[in-house]
Amino acid sequence: MITKDSKNVLVADDSLFFRVRLSDILVGAGHNVRLAENGEEVIKEVKANGDWIDLLSLDLQMPHIDGFGVMEWLNENGYKGKFPILVVTGLYEPTHVIERLKRLGATGLMTKAFSPEHTIFRFNQLLFPEKWEHGSPRRRVPVSIPVDFTIDGFTRTGFLLNLSDTGAFLHTDVAYPVGTEVQMQFSLAGLPRILDITGTVRWLTQEKTGKTFFCGYGITFDSISQEDRETLAGFVDAETKRLGL
Repeated sequence: MITKDSKNVLVADDSLFFRVRLSDILVGAGHNVRLAENGEEVIKEVKANGDWIDLLSLDLQMPHIDGFGVMEWLNENGYKGKFPILVVTGLYEPTHVIERLKRLGATGLMTKAFSPEHTIFRFNQLLFPEKWEHGSPRRRVPVSIPVDFTIDGFTRTGFLLNLSDTGAFLHTDVAYPVGTEVQMQFSLAGLPRILDITGTVRWLTQEKTGKTFFCGYGITFDSISQEDRETLAGFVDAETKRLGL
């Protein structure tokens, strides 16, 4: 789920590569990011700008004060529950570690092996809980699917970066206004059929930034055959189960 609504994320990781990579992904999706390379910097940032933080992305293995130590400090100093904490780790953690993280207040857990699309999907689940609890559609899966789309008689190629049975995010650097009709053709993994769906642009990211590789549109599907709708719903169901969403 790429967003038009900016949120503020503090990214804490001792790896410069991962800090920059994650920052680029989040900024590209429309968010504001600050960086910390160890637990001491996280605590300083929280003390100075705690009200700014909408989400803390927290690595477990950091020098000086590790992720567990940061969460213990947050709990002891009145910050528990002030913002969601997404623990990002290079390994799949055993059950006893996951239980400890839950007790300390971690809201979610993600490995560093996820794709940019899945990364944004997981972050936005925590940044926009109201959209997941009350919004429509509720089931949305991260994908990277080539799509041919036609607007005003001109056909171009883009990518669908997330998908539900009622809409999608279309990644393209070509700007069209809200309300534009879009005809899309794409196929789903493991299925030979081409889906032919017409939708409407509901929001766009180009107005937020032109430097992001996540430029594009939020599309609502308007015209879809019953067969395509059932195929799409089955794909979303299968991906939801496969990804544990």
